[in-house]
Amino acid sequence: MMRARPASHSHADLIGNLVRRHGAESPITDVVRTSWTRCLNNYALDPQEVRRPTSVDAADLNARRERLGVLLGIARIEMEALGKLIKHSEYSVMLTDRDGVILSHVGDAGFSATARRSGFRDGVLWSEREMGTNGMGTCLTTGHSVVIHRADHFLAQNTALTCCAAPIYDMRGELLAALDISGSSSNPQSHTLALVEMAAHNVENRTFLSACRDLHLVRFHRCPEFVSTPGEGVLAFDEQGVVRGINRSGLTLLGQRSHEAVCGLRVEQVLETTLATLTRIAGQRGYRAEPLAAKPVQRRWYATVHAPVDAARRNPVSVPVGEVPAERGTLECLNSTDPAMKHNVEVLRRVIDRDISVLLLGETGTGKGFCARAIHNASNRADKPFVTVNCAAIPETLIESELFGHKPGAFTGATREGGLGRILQANGGTLFLDEIGDMPVTLQTRLLNVIEDREVMPLGGSKVVSVDVRVISATQHHPLDLIAKGQFREDLYYRLNGITVRLPPLRQRSDRAELITRLLSAEAGGMEPEIEPALLERLVRHNWPGNVRQLRNVLRTMLALRSGERLTLADFNEEWLAGLAPHEAALGEAAEGGEPEGESALSGAEREALRRMLESCQWNVSAAAARLHISRRTIYRKIHRHGLLRHAPHLGAAVDESD
Repeated sequence: MMRARPASHSHADLIGNLVRRHGAESPITDVVRTSWTRCLNNYALDPQEVRRPTSVDAADLNARRERLGVLLGIARIEMEALGKLIKHSEYSVMLTDRDGVILSHVGDAGFSATARRSGFRDGVLWSEREMGTNGMGTCLTTGHSVVIHRADHFLAQNTALTCCAAPIYDMRGELLAALDISGSSSNPQSHTLALVEMAAHNVENRTFLSACRDLHLVRFHRCPEFVSTPGEGVLAFDEQGVVRGINRSGLTLLGQRSHEAVCGLRVEQVLETTLATLTRIAGQRGYRAEPLAAKPVQRRWYATVHAPVDAARRNPVSVPVGEVPAERGTLECLNSTDPAMKHNVEVLRRVIDRDISVLLLGETGTGKGFCARAIHNASNRADKPFVTVNCAAIPETLIESELFGHKPGAFTGATREGGLGRILQANGGTLFLDEIGDMPVTLQTRLLNVIEDREVMPLGGSKVVSVDVRVISATQHHPLDLIAKGQFREDLYYRLNGITVRLPPLRQRSDRAELITRLLSAEAGGMEPEIEPALLERLVRHNWPGNVRQLRNVLRTMLALRSGERLTLADFNEEWLAGLAPHEAALGEAAEGGEPEGESALSGAEREALRRMLESCQWNVSAAAARLHISRRTIYRKIHRHGLLRHAPHLGAAVDESD
């Protein structure tokens, strides 16, 4: 204990008054008030006391790191990425174990002196019992994300800090760790909390997947596009079909509040499907999200199912007992009466089994990903992996290790096991580079070398690894325009452009009626619901600025809300096309896919829908993101894109840091 600071008396008085329920007009949350009460009554702490942080010894610190295993390496990668996003902002990013001991930290150079004085270093204990109300300690005590801003801290010595922390759980709901960003910002950091929560979810999900190598995994969502994204549900079950674990996103999607409500049940009860259906999907090597038939239709899921790693190695293409493995597919799913699509199919048939790269061009939502999977499934590589890399979605700081892999210890935070990399994961199969136009120019040279030499050098490695992949790439931009702007290498373009397939926008396709009928059947699980001619005509004459993605979302909404077996104009709402209601129809599908450049009808509708949703949530971005089932980062990006900052100027910094 050290001598008290005289200036801390006012802070101590504030705490005493608020804990005794005086000064109710002060902007203090129940979380902070309850924490202060614990500090006074349970821990017997003094706000005026200046405390030196307690540290564990080196042996204890190493033992704690060992207990977290692979989580520590995964978290370090996320921490490095956070550091890049909020650099030059006087911060420290810290990972603690469940006791509040800092196991790893990343800091801005301009904040290093303050960090040392504050006790932000490995081995220091930041539990609430030890250091009073603070981001890391209070997050671990409550089990929830918190922002502890300046005077929210119990100890006066910490009131110059702003801390944002999020918990990390395992697959059975046990609290493992906390991720925290602490700095000297003078403003509450709701946008920083959004970043740290997103990073914590990524750590949680990746650790989950790593820990369940001997279990069956179901990755699911109500929208097929959101499978394999941070918002997906992940569920693990054993050979007997008993659920052994689930992530927090999965609980939210299922409408459950606790892991105990799900773990121990049969997987058929949880997902309202059959074990045979899950086994069948596990045997498909393309890992395309497939519908799980369920009643009522509003509860239907889309999912990929992954067999245990060892079982997959013993039996690369597992199928249910008594069934014959599916034969190699065809391009039948791309067949169409539209002249442009017929031409595309004929061109693809000629090169389907040739070692020729394919470049898919088209607006967002025209089906480039679907086309890439169809090419793979119809080729002689159909029984090999199909691996997708969204070059626009992976942070620039991580894309190199994601693509090429890394050796153990290749960089700060690299896992002890190393990383295989997406290119090597696709060995023998197909690598789909979506939004290739957004790949950083610095990595384009390495990618060109891989394609030319058929060899990969993992980060930190000293030996090249031979690789055999077919490359399919896609972009919504015109490559020659990117080349003219210096954003794309000309030699890489010509290497990827073995054959170019242009997918027409929906408004230019002559087979809209046929396509609507086919999509309805697919969304209804093959039941082929009847559609009234007047409704079909109304859908056909719409120009669909969001293309097939927008059409599919409207059809899905109609099927979910229909009053009978036959779809009529009574089941249709014109506002769905305008993007006014439901909000999910306007925003959910476009959340991760972007939109065509320029001011279109869809853009205006999305802006209005976003504005209405934010206003209905009092501009609480977290609440809006939860209702729309999209990430906060996506909402921040769209607020910035649509010029809505004038309605919420405090969000400006959030957009700058989250893009």
